[in-house]
Amino acid sequence: MRVVSVLPSATEIVFALGHGAELVARSEECDHPPEATRLPVVMYPKSRDADRPSREIDARVQAVRGRDESLYTLDIDLLQRLAPDVLLTQDLCRVCSVTDEEVRVACGKAGVAPRVVSLSPRTLSEVWESVRVVGEALNDPGAGRELADRLRTRTRGSAPASAPPRVAVIEWVDPPILAGLWTPDIVRAAGGEPVGPEPGAPGHRTRWEDLARERIDLAIVSPCSFSVSRTLRELEDPGVRRGVGRLRPALGLHVADEAYFSRPGPRLADGVDLIRGLLAGRPGTGPMPVTALPTTVGGSTA
Repeated sequence: MRVVSVLPSATEIVFALGHGAELVARSEECDHPPEATRLPVVMYPKSRDADRPSREIDARVQAVRGRDESLYTLDIDLLQRLAPDVLLTQDLCRVCSVTDEEVRVACGKAGVAPRVVSLSPRTLSEVWESVRVVGEALNDPGAGRELADRLRTRTRGSAPASAPPRVAVIEWVDPPILAGLWTPDIVRAAGGEPVGPEPGAPGHRTRWEDLARERIDLAIVSPCSFSVSRTLRELEDPGVRRGVGRLRPALGLHVADEAYFSRPGPRLADGVDLIRGLLAGRPGTGPMPVTALPTTVGGSTA
């Protein structure tokens, strides 16, 4: 079977199911596991501004979306040469990838007709269901069910405390955006109370001064698509640093790799484990980078 994935989380699922050898192309953002980066790139962003300040990135994304344009380009010639049997995409976030409609149009231009599997989970339960869906698409439903069941068991929450700690996961810093979709489920599975959207709802744009009034016990700064080192560079901006410094959460302020929360695949289980550990007073020792910041970062008094 020849499989193309234009979604980083789908690529991770394929490898987790033991079918990495069947992948023949990826999106430029598909960088995990490392073996995926050896594959040819069939989808890439139209603008390469990942090193620009987050406010500028946000402004460009909003402008492009306002014009109802795509942020990505599909390589029609490569699609034609590869002639995939299955193409894994999504129809949830136009910032993350092309939509399934864009994929269908591109396949039509390339003269190929793969089975297009669109993964658009909104909650943690739906993320684990998408693992099963990928298993079926790969003609390995048993592996899909087994991995999905294992991830559900691993992330099953216990009875909540009478007053669970309030946890804010911040998925963008300028402007600040509180993570939505499956992230509130991650927080609750870990024993916390999410600050921000309800499970399944989009991320919530806010202001640092408003966040400072939320009585946050634990704050995790994990901008979508940013590594820890990239986020730390963003925190060098005086305005962002002052904003983060307003929070001063009693249980700590941490910068975490984006894959703990942003990619709806197997590593979201690591996000549950990370928050569980931080709520228990254990430092971030997960499989991906985590950095603790002083709660007085920026020298601000909330």
